[in-house]
Amino acid sequence: MFYDNFTQEQICGLFSTWHFVAIALFFAIAFLSLFFSRKLTIKQTKIMLWTIAISVLIMEIIKIIIRIYRGDSYDSYIPLYFCSLFIFAIWLSLSKNYHLKTCGYTFMVFGGIFASICFIFYPSTSLMLYPIWHPASLHSLFYHFLMFYSGVLVLIKKLYTPKIKDSIYYICFVTLFSVIAIIVNHFLGTNMMFMGNPFGLTFLYFIYNYSKILYIILVYLAQGVGLFFVSFGVYSLWEHIKKRNGKDIHLQR
Repeated sequence: MFYDNFTQEQICGLFSTWHFVAIALFFAIAFLSLFFSRKLTIKQTKIMLWTIAISVLIMEIIKIIIRIYRGDSYDSYIPLYFCSLFIFAIWLSLSKNYHLKTCGYTFMVFGGIFASICFIFYPSTSLMLYPIWHPASLHSLFYHFLMFYSGVLVLIKKLYTPKIKDSIYYICFVTLFSVIAIIVNHFLGTNMMFMGNPFGLTFLYFIYNYSKILYIILVYLAQGVGLFFVSFGVYSLWEHIKKRNGKDIHLQR
């Protein structure tokens, strides 16, 4: 937990045997968890979300304490990366206020599901740095599993029905944290929301080297605007296919 000076052979790495094992387990456990959650009542679903919210908060606090104790950089523990916003979103989703709740749901559905899938295929902040068994790797894998599970659970239990007009809630939520991230990056030299530099994404360095302002704008638009409409498009296509198949089955009968 306190040691991270590993050789390249010890580090899990991308698309290694253990990485493929992690991918398989991620989706297998997610499928089984959602399968066994299909009969949860609305009350039980909300209790599940409360449990997850408390769990991710405790996990994050423990991580922050350990990394401050070790004297790690701000980048390693300030919860201002895109995926970190799940911590704030799930708590907002439990609010009784409609606007706050919708902000939370929109991020969990439109940001969290997509981001968690991207992470498991490209875990640049964990498996590229640690062995698969390291607490940092296990923490990241479990955290993103909870992010994926929560977002899909909200959809299948119909706690939230995606609407195009809710883009304003998603955009406002991500914009708020993007502004905070830019300020923190300016004063602390960090890479919050990946707006400081394109960590691990070498193809973005051309834009970054050409103009840092342009790079920040593009990263913001991708995370704070584009991701919503891409995710909403996928959701709409899925709903269209389900309705189409339902009609076909009805006609056959």
